This record gives sequence, structure tokens and C-alpha cells, in this order.
Amino acid sequence: MALALALSFIKIFNLPNGGSVSLGILPLVLLAARYGFKTGFICGILFGFLLLSNGATFIHPIQFALDYPIAYSCIGLAGLIKWENGLKAATAITMANIVKLQIHVIAGAIFFAKNKENIKEALIFSYGYNCGHLIPETIICAIIVWYIASKHRNLCSQQKLD
Repeated sequence: MALALALSFIKIFNLPNGGSVSLGILPLVLLAARYGFKTGFICGILFGFLLLSNGATFIHPIQFALDYPIAYSCIGLAGLIKWENGLKAATAITMANIVKLQIHVIAGAIFFAKNKENIKEALIFSYGYNCGHLIPETIICAIIVWYIASKHRNLCSQQKLD
């Protein structure tokens, strides 16, 4: 998790209202691949709280919970697929980030909605906004895990837990 936090500080780009492209989730998805969903889920929640040191942007407690611990817990989903090859690794991280995107979109709608009448507009804007950083991050990370799973199997092979 320390490596994930360090990598999250190295941003490829930032969006003005929160959200950025970084490689911070890579160590977390590797943990999920090696030790399974439960470990990835717990580490994702903890990582969400650690991101508070990275300048969290939130205006509502529900939006905070969704954007940080809950969204990052979705990284554990990458541990549900056995990374036997590059395609499965890329699929695992893509699946985890698609679910994470949905959580961020709901949180973003809470963040951007001023009243109940504009919730539809807030959802549409939130999808566009969150796709602006999650799609590039997913593509970059999928390429990296594809390579790792193809060339360095020992880094992502499942480990037996006692």
C-alpha cells in the first residue's frame, strides 16, 4: 500500500475537481491477483482512506464514502479472475475499474448536483468527467498488467493463504 500511495502522488494529469491519472492502483491489483478478492478489497478500502493525504475533494459524507473507501474497494474485484495470461489480467483490471467508475459517477452526481431537479444532468456530467480520467488510467494499467502477466508470471501468480 505504501508503493500504491507513492505512485498515486506521481500524476500523469489532474482534473480540476478531483480525479487524476496515476499508476497508484497497480500495486493494489497485483495484491488482489496474488492474494485474492478479500485481500484486494480490504487493501482498497485502506488505500481509499490513505488518499486523504493526497488532497481529497469532497462536500458530502456519502460522496466521500463512495469516492474513497468504497470505490477503491472495487480494486479487489481484480482478484476474482485468475491472471493466467495477459488478456485475463487486462480483463480483471478493466472489470474492477468499470465497477469503480460506476461508484465514482454516483459520488460525482452527489458532488455536482445542486438540487434534485438536475440529478440527470449531474449524472451525465459525472460520467463524462469520470471517464476523462478513468478510461486513460484503465488503458495504461491494462497494458502494464498485460505485460506483467505475460512476461513476469511470478509477480501475479496466486499465493496460498494459511
